[in-house]
Formats: sequence, structure tokens, C-alpha cells
Amino acid sequence: MTNPTRAVIGPGLMGHGIALVMAKQPGDVWLCGVSQEELEVAMARIHRSLDQLSRYGLVDDTVEIAARVRPTTDLAEAVNSARLVVEAVSEDVNLKRKLFADLEKLAPADSILATNSSGLTIAESTADIESGWRVVGSHFFLPAQVIPLVEVSRGPETSEETMRWTYDHWRACGKEPIRIEKDLPGYVANRMQGALMREAIGLLAQSVASAEDIDKAVRMGFGLRYLVSGPLEQRDLGGLDLHVTLARELWPHLDRSTEPFAMVTEMVARGELGLKAGKGFYDWSGRDEEETREANHEALLERMAQLGL
Repeated sequence: MTNPTRAVIGPGLMGHGIALVMAKQPGDVWLCGVSQEELEVAMARIHRSLDQLSRYGLVDDTVEIAARVRPTTDLAEAVNSARLVVEAVSEDVNLKRKLFADLEKLAPADSILATNSSGLTIAESTADIESGWRVVGSHFFLPAQVIPLVEVSRGPETSEETMRWTYDHWRACGKEPIRIEKDLPGYVANRMQGALMREAIGLLAQSVASAEDIDKAVRMGFGLRYLVSGPLEQRDLGGLDLHVTLARELWPHLDRSTEPFAMVTEMVARGELGLKAGKGFYDWSGRDEEETREANHEALLERMAQLGL
């Protein structure tokens, strides 16, 4: 692919990282936001992220990458020559539907329109457009500029050419894409992550263990194995006969809640929203939100550099 123009709509925590990823490959990357102030914050984050990545040898041409990102508040300017447009706006189905209807009119007729939604199906987000063949999922994980995975997912009408081009583009940008062949809520990674989160919060709600110890069970236990083999490979390594025996014993006792836990909804009602509010499962009082996120990114980058990712 030859230096295509691309665009990201929404310059927030996810969108600015996606724009940085795109800019690793030659070609303009338009970053569209609703205000100059929002775009200035996004560009500052991009520069800080590039500094972090370069310290660990994960990017070299930081000046060239930053120069490829072109901020704008004009949606038409951002997409009128784009080969690929990625929406990274809020998880509001009506907002996404309106945006995709606008993109269908403003972007070139052969451009690919991608959604970064983490939960909504492609069909829900693009219900008002007619060119479903060119719509595809491109779901990143925070921080998008650090975590290698991108889920390239097929909508009800997505063409094979659209799937292939999108997959190849993210590979060229240094990501590790996977193909998802059915349009379902949460795709693959968030469905597995959701199951883990439900059980973790269930254990906390029952006072089985503290938040710190539940997290440690993942970080210092089975989470380490996931660096070298996924859950299905691990079942093969352990033996499916053992898996069947353990599943019969354990699965009847696992949490099956279909709604968020009352404990968490009550926390939200009290304004305990996590880091941004100073309190959540952990006490974040006195901690700067941006500095804390960057320290977390730094720790991720250090591990990735050690592993050669």
C-alpha cells in the first residue's frame, strides 16, 4: 500500500493513540476533534508517548511520525481523501450512527470506514448507511500506542477485500491483528476480559479477598502464563481430560450475574469512579491522573522491551 491518507475521528485517550499508530507508516493522518483545546491535549499526549516509545527503542523517527498527524476540527477536511477512517468517539450508539451516516457522504466512495467500539456491534453502529461492504471493526486496547492487539472484525456485509486491506494495514503499522468473523458484542478479547472481571468483582463483593490480592492472583499467577500461551493452548498443554474434570467441578460455582454488581453501581452513585475521581476499588487520592496513566504506560513499555515485543 502506497502512503495512503487516513483519519481518526475522536482525539481522546484512545483516538490519539490510534493516530500515532497510523503515523508510523508514511502518509497524512488527520485527527479530528470538536475543539482546538481538545486537539492540543491530544497532540501533547502524542509527543509524550513518542518520547516514551523512543526511550525503549520501539520507535526511531519520532519527529517524522509526529509531523504526519494533522489536527483539525473540520470533519470534511479530515476524511475527503482518506483511504481509511477510524471512529474513536464515545460509546453512544446514536452518536456513532450519525457519524457513520456523515462519513458515508463525506469520505471517498471506496474508503474503508472502521469502528473502534469496544461493545457495540458493527450492525448497531452503522445501521443508517448503505455501503456496508466497506465497514469493518478495528478495536484497539488502551493504551492503543502500546498494546499490540487489534481486533479486525467483520460486519454483516463487510467484504473480504475490506477485511484483508485493514488487517494488512495494521500489520504494516506494527500491530498484531486478529480476524473476527462474526459481528457480536465485545468481540473476542473483551468477552474473555468481561468473564474474568465478573468473577473478580464477584469475589471482592463476597469479601473472599482484597482488591490487591485478587489483582495479584492475576499478575503473579496465571497472568504470567498468558505471555507465552493463551487459554486454549494451556488447556492442550494440561490435557483436555483434566480440563473436563475440573470444569465439571468448578464451573457450577462460577458467577453468572447478568447485570453489574450492586456494589459497583453504588460506588458509581457515590462518585467513586476510579482514578479520575480519586477513589474506586483502590484509593487514588492525591494522585495526578495523567502522571499515573503515564507511569502505567511506562511499566508496560519496560516489560515489552524486555520481551522484545
